[in-house]
Amino acid sequence: MVAASATFAAGNGVFASLIIDTGVGPLALAATRIYGAGAILIFFFLPHIRKLRRGHVLPLALFGLIGLVLGQGAYFEAISHADVALVLVIIFTAPLVVAVYERVHLKEMLPRYAWCAIIVSVGGVTLAIFGQGGMPAISLVGFLFALVAMIAYAVSVILAARLPTVFPPLARTGACMVVAAVIWVFIVPPWTLPFDKLGETTTFAGRFGFSLPVWVAVLFVILVGSIGVYATWVGGTALVGAGASSMVGMAEPVLGAVFAWGLLGQHLAATQSIGIAIAVAGIIVVERARVRSTRATEFDSLAEF
Repeated sequence: MVAASATFAAGNGVFASLIIDTGVGPLALAATRIYGAGAILIFFFLPHIRKLRRGHVLPLALFGLIGLVLGQGAYFEAISHADVALVLVIIFTAPLVVAVYERVHLKEMLPRYAWCAIIVSVGGVTLAIFGQGGMPAISLVGFLFALVAMIAYAVSVILAARLPTVFPPLARTGACMVVAAVIWVFIVPPWTLPFDKLGETTTFAGRFGFSLPVWVAVLFVILVGSIGVYATWVGGTALVGAGASSMVGMAEPVLGAVFAWGLLGQHLAATQSIGIAIAVAGIIVVERARVRSTRATEFDSLAEF
């Protein structure tokens, strides 16, 4: 189930990139994802709404704002300016930021090898960005949006530990989705969404290319890329634990690269692929050390984002 969650999340980026290429704005797509997922996940929250207290509102609102508005908006903007694989590997350096935060703010200790792994991971990301030779493989705008998404991801991981535990995981996610949907109304009102694009046909131009209606791709982003990701992550993590779930979740950047190559025709140089592999390996080492050090088994690097 956890492997399925990582696969769905990687596929979400590829389908989102395809939709954006048809002319749907990144922010409009991010809002559509939250509106659709929120309309479904709210039914997991409503049975527990009587447990809601005033002190629960702020953490839920912050998670919705940072993780599901700022983070999702920046992510879709980033993949509209750069290859999916490069954006994902930048975003997945978030556990490194979380590890540094826990060391500085919470005084948690990490073994020396974990700090070496952080340096190695940053070097891998650098190789992925510059590995094609010459100019960077990602534009400055794309890099900045990916950086914002990464920071939002890291903050949401920290905030996830502070969400009210009186609600089950999917109920918490549903509450955050509702908050995010309300915020998106002021950014991209539902009545301004490009519904006229839904009837168009779009084509995956990669090695395994095929055509499908835009509305099918949008349904994938909502049902598989959102609901599927959360449901399989929650169920799988309950069975294998947060530590193992975190390790498996690190497959997302690699799967994203494979899917982007096969479906979108986005190619990486050999050195860039090596850089992604190095970065992911280093992040896995750091995340494993962080989970062991903090005993924080109630959330991981994929927690409800």
